[in-house]
Amino acid sequence: MQELVERIGIQQFIQVVVEIWSEMFMMIMIFSLSMKMKFSDKDKVYHFDITYTKDIVIFYNAILLYNFFNILGIIADGSATKAGALVAGISDFLYYLSGGFLTFFLIQLIKKHIAVRKGMEGLRKAAVFMQVLHAGLLVLLVITPFTGLLYSFDEKNFYQRGPCFFIWSAVTIASFLFIIFVYITKRCKTDIFLRRIICVSVIIPLFGVFLNIVTNAWISFNNIAATIAAFIIFMFYEKNRTYAAVQRYRELERAKTELAEKMLALEQSKNVILLAQIQPHFINNYLMSLRSRCRDDAELYDYVTNFSRYMRAHFSALGDSKMISFEQEMESVEAYLALESENFGDRLNVEYDIEYDSFLVPSFSVQPLVENAVRHGIATFDGGGTVYIRVHRQDSGTVINIIDVGIGKSNITKRQSERKRIGYDNVRARLMSASAGHFDIISDEHGTDARIILAEKKTEIG
Repeated sequence: MQELVERIGIQQFIQVVVEIWSEMFMMIMIFSLSMKMKFSDKDKVYHFDITYTKDIVIFYNAILLYNFFNILGIIADGSATKAGALVAGISDFLYYLSGGFLTFFLIQLIKKHIAVRKGMEGLRKAAVFMQVLHAGLLVLLVITPFTGLLYSFDEKNFYQRGPCFFIWSAVTIASFLFIIFVYITKRCKTDIFLRRIICVSVIIPLFGVFLNIVTNAWISFNNIAATIAAFIIFMFYEKNRTYAAVQRYRELERAKTELAEKMLALEQSKNVILLAQIQPHFINNYLMSLRSRCRDDAELYDYVTNFSRYMRAHFSALGDSKMISFEQEMESVEAYLALESENFGDRLNVEYDIEYDSFLVPSFSVQPLVENAVRHGIATFDGGGTVYIRVHRQDSGTVINIIDVGIGKSNITKRQSERKRIGYDNVRARLMSASAGHFDIISDEHGTDARIILAEKKTEIG
């Protein structure tokens, strides 16, 4: 290590250390860019790409190689051995090559994302002309190991600029100025993220090239400037990625809402046809007539009354998705539970814990959950169980829990599970259609907690 410091000097040694650390950060950024953007929504994972990611990854890999070959070149400087001369010759050649590629690639971005995409034929030809100049630099680079036109090495294997070095620098500066000109004149025709990439990747490296030419220092300002530009672009990229993720999530939520509305509209259209077929007024009148004949039998009278209330609530909700009071929704729930109590007897227990009831819910949103809890929850357990209906308030709004807790072993069938999911999907569709809140399910071997969380502003009364 001491021999290396003495040979290349403390300034060069410091640059090697700085660039090694920069390389580590570059690899972390490349790894981060290579990871596809994703987010989870219940059981689904959604992936999506961020614009210009592939271009930035290529750009970063070129900077990684650019710095790597510069490190090798600095380490080989002054090593008069054959191995040292070979490493210096190869690394400096590849250093110039990767540096030329960086500039060439920036012009390619201009041509691809602005000229070709916007149909600017004149700009495309200008970009091709600049790339042809870089092809000429490549020829100059290829013959340099034999002619020393760009660079050479003295007898101690120290790097020396060649007589044509200024040509390489002039074409590089001209390319940067061309890109800056395009940035200024065509900025209104490019998106803000691409403008930021172009601006940062040109202005900062151009300043580094200028310092290299003016100072003639051993410190490579080119590499330092390229690394700084990469860090700044990465910050812009992360900001853009966050914005894109939020937009993508909103689009997905919007699509889900539209799908829910279409499903609900389809369901309602089917219900309208069903209502026309079963003639609800006739059925309701018939039930009222039947109830009047049962006054001498109190138990039968209550049974018919509850069934009539249950059917009337169903007929009202089948073709309607409006918001109703929680008390109205509970009338249907209580009528249904009264009927099921006749069927299940002691196997069904219901407990209420309602702290608050002055709010609105989409019609027919709580009652299906109670039906699911009884028919596909409690009914599947050997010893029956308890249905808990709870309502409480929290900061985000009103929470309704429909919980079924069974006794013994559950014997739920595949068909029951499918019908249970249909009930959940219908409730979720009604909530999304009304933009009233969201719906969660927590299940284990003892039962299910179906939870509606209603938004405060959408559901408050008064």
